Amino acid sequence: MKIKVISVIIVFCLAAFFLGSCMKESPFVPNYDWNDSENMVLIPGGTYSMGDWVADPYFVSYIVSDGQNIKDVTPDGMHKMDMTFDSKPAHTVTVGSFYMSKYEVTFEEFDRFCYEITGYLHHDGFDGDSDYPPNSWGRGQRPAINVSWLDAVKYCNWLSLKEGYQQCYTVYSFVVLCDFNKNGYRLPTEAEWEYAARDLGVNNLYSGCNDAEGSKHTALGAYTDTYVDINQTGDFYNTLKKYAWFNLTSGWTHKEAPANHNGQSHTVGQKRPNALGLYDMSGNVWEWCWDFYDPNYYQYCIDNSITDNPKGPSESSGAWLNNVHTLRGGSWGNYPVFLRTTFRFFSKKQYYTNYTDTSYYYYNWRTGFRLVRTAK
Repeated sequence: MKIKVISVIIVFCLAAFFLGSCMKESPFVPNYDWNDSENMVLIPGGTYSMGDWVADPYFVSYIVSDGQNIKDVTPDGMHKMDMTFDSKPAHTVTVGSFYMSKYEVTFEEFDRFCYEITGYLHHDGFDGDSDYPPNSWGRGQRPAINVSWLDAVKYCNWLSLKEGYQQCYTVYSFVVLCDFNKNGYRLPTEAEWEYAARDLGVNNLYSGCNDAEGSKHTALGAYTDTYVDINQTGDFYNTLKKYAWFNLTSGWTHKEAPANHNGQSHTVGQKRPNALGLYDMSGNVWEWCWDFYDPNYYQYCIDNSITDNPKGPSESSGAWLNNVHTLRGGSWGNYPVFLRTTFRFFSKKQYYTNYTDTSYYYYNWRTGFRLVRTAK
């Protein structure tokens, strides 16, 4: 009798468990199918001259406030220098073959990672500040934004596991190691990113085009060096407009414009690709690279004969550059000088925050990333 009662109880418990499992509301997971053959482009390895080859510099000469999101490598916050100084001297670099994603990682892809791993979604627009209220631009095929460097690293490991590849990254709290011999997804090195953006090292100012006429415009100085009203810029950069979302194509009007008229990111793949079939390498969102940022790294490579697959310095140079990684490509809200294939960027906001809090990871509404895999 006891055995029968126990059996009934067990059956009842099992039925209740499975019924409860069926009735439990499942979290929404975005549907998408990642396909390497459709999303990744093979970039054959080669040798090229990495760095800026243009003789005439882009000068700036104005003061910025602490925390302003603009390139600045002087602790006193004064701009009176060539903005491309850290992209020189040009030096010979060899990179191995690798695969690179055609598009920047989209919200449709990144959101699945967030649902499964982090439990929260990243904001899809401007966070808001003392001048402008927060807003949303939409998700789907827009590039994922508000992505920190560590977010991007963790996504690479997650997707590698999903797709049956080896994970490249080992994460120890705030220290990340990368095994470049693994076949999984990772962030590009600066050398890889520039090589691909320049169509295997071709001297194009922007990814996919040169637009030399637009760059020689007599009003270039007023346009690139100060935050002027876009309406004053005239009919500039007509070739670049076909390839990139930047402040002449994204809806950005000028610095003081209302938030709803100040530009935004756009669906990936809408502009022309470069010759390798890569979209939005110039503009749309800044893209994280593996390398720590060091303004003197190019000279260091020359002095130490580093030519084969350079991966950046072991750490950022100086205490005030703590934990800073490099961004490339420019964004929807930037001037053309920031979109150049040789332009190196990090955020002054990142520097000021990390200086006092090493656990902080910088991101904003202009930062995203794309994927690479080492080709075997």
